[in-house]
Amino acid sequence: MRIHWHSVQAAFLGGTFLGTMCFAPALAQSSGAIEQVIVTAQKRAENVIDVPIAMTVVSGDRLMESQITSFHDLERVAPGFKSLPLGDARASSMNLRGVSSVQGNPGRQSSLGVFVDGVFMARTGMASSQDFLDIERVEVLRGPQGTLFGMNTAGGLVHIITKKPSLTDFSGRGEVVLGQYDTIEARGMITGPIIQDTLGFSLSAAKSKHGGFLYNSTLDRDVDDENKFSLRGKLEYASGNFDATLSADYHRESSICCSAVFTKVTGVPGTVAGLYPVTPPPGYPFSRITTQSGLSTNPNSGGGVSLEMNWEYAGHTITSLTAWRSWAVESINDPDSTEVVFLDGFRIHQTHKQVSQEFRIASPADQDLTYVAGLFYYNRWSTDYEDLHIDPAIPAFKSRPDGRTIFDARVRDTAYAVFAHADYKLTEKLTAAFGGRYTWEPARFKFYQDSGIVIYPTFGQLPDVTRQDNAFTWKVDLRYAWTNDFSTYASVARGFKPGGMTMTRISSASSLSFQPEENINYEAGLKGVFLDHSLMLNAAAFYTIYSNFQTTAFDGTRYITANAKEFITRGLELEGEYHPLDGLSFSFGMSFIDAHYTDFKNGQCTGVTGPCDLTGKRLNGSARWNIDLGASYTFPVVENWDGFARADWAWKSDIYSAQDLNPNSVSPAHGVLNARIGTTSDTGFTLELFAKNLLDAEYVTFAYGLPFGAGGYVGYIGAPRLAGVRIAQSF
Repeated sequence: MRIHWHSVQAAFLGGTFLGTMCFAPALAQSSGAIEQVIVTAQKRAENVIDVPIAMTVVSGDRLMESQITSFHDLERVAPGFKSLPLGDARASSMNLRGVSSVQGNPGRQSSLGVFVDGVFMARTGMASSQDFLDIERVEVLRGPQGTLFGMNTAGGLVHIITKKPSLTDFSGRGEVVLGQYDTIEARGMITGPIIQDTLGFSLSAAKSKHGGFLYNSTLDRDVDDENKFSLRGKLEYASGNFDATLSADYHRESSICCSAVFTKVTGVPGTVAGLYPVTPPPGYPFSRITTQSGLSTNPNSGGGVSLEMNWEYAGHTITSLTAWRSWAVESINDPDSTEVVFLDGFRIHQTHKQVSQEFRIASPADQDLTYVAGLFYYNRWSTDYEDLHIDPAIPAFKSRPDGRTIFDARVRDTAYAVFAHADYKLTEKLTAAFGGRYTWEPARFKFYQDSGIVIYPTFGQLPDVTRQDNAFTWKVDLRYAWTNDFSTYASVARGFKPGGMTMTRISSASSLSFQPEENINYEAGLKGVFLDHSLMLNAAAFYTIYSNFQTTAFDGTRYITANAKEFITRGLELEGEYHPLDGLSFSFGMSFIDAHYTDFKNGQCTGVTGPCDLTGKRLNGSARWNIDLGASYTFPVVENWDGFARADWAWKSDIYSAQDLNPNSVSPAHGVLNARIGTTSDTGFTLELFAKNLLDAEYVTFAYGLPFGAGGYVGYIGAPRLAGVRIAQSF
């Protein structure tokens, strides 16, 4: 059966409008109360209003309503958060409060941590390449979280909490999605008791596939297709004062992503030794046509096992969390991004394995002094193998006939930590808190480079490099509870991230190491529920000073890591929900971020050999303004059937990819609108029409200059409009 998607889109738009207008009188004339939100941001269950941390909490229901099925989609519902793949899962990036974290280099730790059910993910791609399966909620915590979560959270963290199995009742859900670009998705989950009230299980799986959004004119085929599979299983045991959760997950991805398209042509094409022509297709930069002579493949797979055990003793909770994870990615791409066979077939193979163990104790919650204390151990092994070669037909850059450069690097780092956090009620309404964490992190690096390209020397096997970073991170805060539903807070916190080494191709052995970074964050905020529990508001103001910030720049041949002596980020954040009537709700979020270097004399400027002064420059990768708006409407249709409609709009101001804010690397301000409309029955059947990027906005997510100054800029183009239908059944 052939689906006429233009008709589907017209029906969708018309249905959304008519559904809103025709069924508005059917709304009940009473306020829709906002339910209490419980979070574990301080490693105990607490009301979000009582937690003095600027954070966004997205429930599993909201994820489903807003069509958020992957990690990178979170930027549409978390103000000031940005996430995108930079060519492949290995190089996934995050940005929060102006702080970017790019992890293509295994020798560099993340400034923003990612956790799944309390387990730290050594590389962002371990989580970002998975489907969002059976999620209870996602917590996005802003600012340093080093006390309870460790040194890899200097700028904040994302914590994904999955649902626990049911010990009492069987339930499940299955859905199928069909859409444009040959989109086919299937997801399902089931949970229930094995032994009533004692042992339960859950099993969830997802398979998604869609065709490419881009056409490769050189290879005459569509590219940037997606093919993902994710699986998670859990066992839950509870008896008396003891409970345990055993989790296991696996995922694999075999996508062709992400091909670069021309965004700008500058200067005279091919001026470097007549290297290669720059011939962008007609209609660039939004033609969705790439001319690359090679494919950008993104196969990766991984998984892990974790065991969490909790004992209740004398009102205290003792917790053990043990985890093992493994992940491998093999990126094969065309870094020159043109139709000329020059740097085609560049292969990067990375493997990551980790084990971790955490023990902690939490005091009873119903006393003036409460605390959480614990011990943490972590061990990681990572390898990076790169094979880059210059095509034999272009001899200018070859230092030997094969034109091949082999790079092999390995890192092993271990972390030991002891931590504690305590809250004390000074009065009935005023609470003071202090937390501290001391971490030892030794690391060993191995490095080998054999080059057949003139810009990369042959070093052979360099002597092993060891380093050890020790740090004390802390936080102090005061919280005043004006009422049970309204509180204000102020906090000061220190964040820290260890130093490391560049584990990618290098031009000089002197550029391997970079120093630890640290920051001091000052923050004040308010949280409350108002208007008879129909309005929820969170607001925060922050000022953060970073020293020796680890930043990334592209120098025309490679990405390098350098320390910026100092930068500051400051801003305002506001988010909330409003439920004026039963069935009708609005969500909103806004952030303003001013992030700029105050001392950075060794930065990297486009087309400049050697360092340049970037003092006073705004940080790349960050939007000053972020606005998220959402509206949801549920209404009765006929007996036993309800209708629903939802729209979400996310807007960002301009973002620069280049460190010196080169105008050719800009992603202009843009907004993306997603919408859905459908119906659901009392029996759990759901049918909906949806559209992602409903208005078909054209925008660039990331742009960079062609290697060796070849006369152009390429980048990644945002996904076009995708309309489809979702059919689901719950029981």
